[in-house]
Amino acid sequence: MREDIKELLKRYDEIGALILEQKLDEFGDKLDQKPEGVDDVTYEEYIQRLAKEETDIATDKLENEPDEKLGDKSMRQIWDEMSFDEKTEALEFSSLNLDRGVPKSLIASIATEPSDMVRDYCGRIIGECAWTEEELSDEDVLFEMQFQKAIACFKVLIRMKEPCFIKAVIDRYMSYGQTREFVAESIAEYVEAFPEVSEPFLIGLIESNTDSGLEGPCEDCVIMLTEIGKEHKTEEIYQTLRHAFRYMNNKIYAVICLADYGDDRAVSMFKNYINRNQKTIERDLFYEMMSAIQHLGGDISDIQDPFGDFQKKQAKN
Repeated sequence: MREDIKELLKRYDEIGALILEQKLDEFGDKLDQKPEGVDDVTYEEYIQRLAKEETDIATDKLENEPDEKLGDKSMRQIWDEMSFDEKTEALEFSSLNLDRGVPKSLIASIATEPSDMVRDYCGRIIGECAWTEEELSDEDVLFEMQFQKAIACFKVLIRMKEPCFIKAVIDRYMSYGQTREFVAESIAEYVEAFPEVSEPFLIGLIESNTDSGLEGPCEDCVIMLTEIGKEHKTEEIYQTLRHAFRYMNNKIYAVICLADYGDDRAVSMFKNYINRNQKTIERDLFYEMMSAIQHLGGDISDIQDPFGDFQKKQAKN
């Protein structure tokens, strides 16, 4: 890989880190201005998110505006002048070595290359990358870092508006009993980017795996379908989430998803379940259902509390 490109990427990473540090310091000074009644952890996460968003805005300018140090070119212009192989080398170097990951301008530039060539490359990288530690063949390579190459390829495919690997990605994901959280989040980002393609696959998987109690990767599929449904509500999605609630071993996932989905028909279903299972319902599930009913605008005054402390717990919070 060209040394000038390595230096450019390292400089981009260093500047991004400095900007983020400045923004965190700037917003950190406002921690004592936390509004009354706001949770400390939640407010700190909010501050960190603001700092990251402003850092992203600053680095976007860095990537797309001309720079004297680059001969009055932008980073994006430099990528566009490179060959496909040089771009993918830069993508893999960034994935493995930069704290900020692959520059968005590089992702965008690769996405403008001939579709067949980009699809072949992304398919190979996603297929070759280990999705679990057990699949990692090189002990000298950190699993977390190697999978960054697959994450970058998902971002390229999203930028291309290319859903061709949706079924293959979901099928492979379903083959594992469990994966790391950042792997699940990356898969979800790609799957949720193409609701018209992903929805039928997810519905089919959920409805055909009820005998397993919808555990492991099935739980993540329910969450993905919920996220798609929040922006693209359909009767099929609601009925599948309802189906998931009926068959899930860990019903808390389904309750949270139905509340997030936002269809108030779930209120009567939750009430009926509580009434039928007064003697056997677990405390955590009961609390989650009561909160979901309230979130969906339902009345909880007519529900018998088998534990007698839901209202007290709410008052403490």
